[in-house]
Amino acid sequence: MKKRLMGIAGAAVVAMGAVTACGQAQSVPSSQANVGSASAAPIHLTLGMWASSPAEKQLVERQVALFEKENPNIKVSIQVITGNYLQALQPMLAAHDAPDIFYVDSSYAPTLEASGAIMPLDSFIKQDHVDLSDFQKNLLDAFTWQGHIYGLPKDMNTMALEYNPALLAKAGIQSPPKTFAQFDQDAAKLKAKGIVPLDMPIDVARYYPFIVDMGGSYYNKATNQATFTNKANVAGLTWFMKEMESGNFVTPQDQGGSWAGVPFAEGKAAMALEGAWIVPFMQQTAPKMKYGIADFPSLNGHDANMLFTVAYEMSKYTKNPDAAAKLLFFMTGKEALKMTADSGLAIPSRTSEQGEFLKKYPSYKGFVDGLKGAIPYQFGTLGQNFLDAINNATQQGILKKESAQQVLSQAQQTLASQMND
Repeated sequence: MKKRLMGIAGAAVVAMGAVTACGQAQSVPSSQANVGSASAAPIHLTLGMWASSPAEKQLVERQVALFEKENPNIKVSIQVITGNYLQALQPMLAAHDAPDIFYVDSSYAPTLEASGAIMPLDSFIKQDHVDLSDFQKNLLDAFTWQGHIYGLPKDMNTMALEYNPALLAKAGIQSPPKTFAQFDQDAAKLKAKGIVPLDMPIDVARYYPFIVDMGGSYYNKATNQATFTNKANVAGLTWFMKEMESGNFVTPQDQGGSWAGVPFAEGKAAMALEGAWIVPFMQQTAPKMKYGIADFPSLNGHDANMLFTVAYEMSKYTKNPDAAAKLLFFMTGKEALKMTADSGLAIPSRTSEQGEFLKKYPSYKGFVDGLKGAIPYQFGTLGQNFLDAINNATQQGILKKESAQQVLSQAQQTLASQMND
């Protein structure tokens, strides 16, 4: 879902930027001394979200109920946005009719933040003495644009190695690999037994850690530009393409699946590299299958990973910024995230709640461990054009057995052409 939503901003955001261009100055919060108290004037807020399941909406309802109990003059309505969340949210922002606070996925956060429709939180954070030290820096970076914080993360996800111990045992492998050097040795044993070693799509959302581990980078945040043709990217992409060409990695499409979880759940691959969303999928589709989750293997002595995270952000045009900030800080605060941790629906973003979460759900350890070296899955405001350029070039390059240099050059040319249209 994250990939599907990323960068769909397109023309709608351009239009939104035009509408909001006159309102770029950062708002300064007024005194919050009485906000939320019973004696203060009644305030009504709206919280916008998607709901991946009924349980997610129920969790938010419980969190909001606790907020209202602690702030008796503030009432909160929950607005579940169905269909394409971003495409629905953008017109609301352009019309100054968006919910006061709402979910924002890190993949398209820079596009919204650069549009001028999102309220910077810096002054509210300072006024409310919000403890940011409880968030890892990479989580905050995901919602920081041009030096300003626009959102606070509510949960997080990374990738880990899922493995089928029965298939590994058929090849004489007793434990999952900790490095990709070990993986290559295991892959040879598995292929000798006719077993697909690892299922993985040709998607930058999955293989980008290999680029970083080998010293490369596809994006420069300081300039908001793609850097596909940086020579440092060749080593990582060459390594990934060789893994694909050798059959160590096999795409889910080649095994009849839409994503790697499908063939893995069907026992068609010994391993997969996916996020924690695979856990409920396995519970539903392969409840009797025994599998394990290990840390994402190291490559070249490094432990890069991908960070997928969602924040609460605030509309620039909320009529009650102080109360909205209070709600936002509550929904990303310890009380609310403890409820998230207890529910098991998502990995809480606050470090202080992750320990308790793992005590109750120890199988998620690999995903929490991945946070340390994780890079936010976002490429500035380049959005879907960026993803299409590099993914199409990589897929075609592997199919045509091109070099990594040819793939990267093609991606750069395609992106430049798209951005000039």
